[in-house]
Amino acid sequence: MQRWWPVQWSELLLVLLLVAASRATSGRPPHNTTVAKPSQLRDTSFCQSDLFWRLPAKDTCPGSILPLRGTIYILYDVNISEGFNLRRDVYIRMAVFVRRLRRRKRFRNVRLVLPPWPRLYHWHSHGLAQSDLMWRNFFDLDSLRRYAPVLDYDEFVAEYRQFGMPAPPYVHVSQAFRLTHYEIMKEQGIFRDKYERITPEDSNGRRIEACNEKSISGGPLLQQRLLRYDRFHCVRFQGSAGLLERMLREAIDEDTSGIEDVDDMRVYAVLSAETVLHDNWGDEHFWMARRSMRFAKFLNQVAADFRLMALSTTDTTAGVQRPAMWELERPKRDARGGDYLCAHLRRGDFVRSRESTTPTLKAAAQQIKQLLRAFNLTTVFVASDATPYELLELKELFYRFRFVHFTPESNVQRQQLKDGGVAIVDQLICAYARYFVGTYESTFTYRIYEEREILGFSKSSTFNTFCKALGGNCARNAVWPIVWNDEDDERFY
Repeated sequence: MQRWWPVQWSELLLVLLLVAASRATSGRPPHNTTVAKPSQLRDTSFCQSDLFWRLPAKDTCPGSILPLRGTIYILYDVNISEGFNLRRDVYIRMAVFVRRLRRRKRFRNVRLVLPPWPRLYHWHSHGLAQSDLMWRNFFDLDSLRRYAPVLDYDEFVAEYRQFGMPAPPYVHVSQAFRLTHYEIMKEQGIFRDKYERITPEDSNGRRIEACNEKSISGGPLLQQRLLRYDRFHCVRFQGSAGLLERMLREAIDEDTSGIEDVDDMRVYAVLSAETVLHDNWGDEHFWMARRSMRFAKFLNQVAADFRLMALSTTDTTAGVQRPAMWELERPKRDARGGDYLCAHLRRGDFVRSRESTTPTLKAAAQQIKQLLRAFNLTTVFVASDATPYELLELKELFYRFRFVHFTPESNVQRQQLKDGGVAIVDQLICAYARYFVGTYESTFTYRIYEEREILGFSKSSTFNTFCKALGGNCARNAVWPIVWNDEDDERFY
């Protein structure tokens, strides 16, 4: 006769004793949280225990948790002062790193958690909900996931919840690392990859601001309502993303007591991730990650509608490549573009901080009009963070030409796009222009360069920079042409 109970009584007694002992001897609670009462624990809290992974799934936890065995969640954030487009570049560094990390047996289930977008310095509009935005507001997550295993932050919380954490579902970060630069970056003139944990005070006993765990300068990630962390480390870090693997392995070794918890799920956070350098900037893996960063479909549609209605331009007339999947893109250099020129004119803090390279409105207008005549064009589309008054002043300088600028067509669209979406639409319009000229050292300009390289434009029509004045000698942005891989490298799966 078949027993109705799932395990032997001796096995069940052993399970209960082990769970009781584990709870009785567990370490101190996370740094900034309180211990939950037993009544607060969900029935699935047993899924957290070391014993879970060795018991039949049907007798313990939901089957959806089994694939999460040994999962390492890597959370990261960026200095609060950094803008939208630098954050996109940091994502590429982390995505390439995580994709490569999956080759390692211990990291076969690694996941990169995308940090919520805080209200950024450049997002000036009022009356818009522009804090704690998910990445799906701006990017196509399915496209990102075909390159690297990523989760939006709320998706991560939902997945983490399956382990049956105390209510509310606190996310327990085992260790958080706040990265900071070395004061002296070269040893005897040589730059070496290295890192070291440091104390929060310097040799004179003064507190190092970068090591203040309450500061949001490294990113506001640790301020998330559902997140709690245990150990906080201040780390001097110098090197590429590959160096992070050594740092994470060290942390995992510290958190592993033996074979019984080697496959436990773990969560780590890296703050000030912009400190990390590209493993190989500009190589085929950089460009694969960049190509996977397709924008959200509704943003693409807004840009396409505007290009058609205001600039009479479509994918076909512009001669660009935009297949349904980025994996289908191929080397191309003959895109024609629409019958308009695009200029990205950075204003704001650049007028003061980069006065020697940023043109005045009049100087920029002179250079644009010279280019319009050279290419026999009559329309200029301007993407700029200029004030409404500056835009009006600039438009008056083009009285013999057509001056076009994108603004949301309604308050409803403005609420939907937000400032970040408007910037993306600007970039998608500039990406389709016959000729593009941008601002020196602007990451906004860099992202347009990249988009045009993917679409198939010539380098001469893309990598162009405003001078301080017409006809003068001036600094130019670097040229980094796209690198194509012959086929996807299976080693990185």
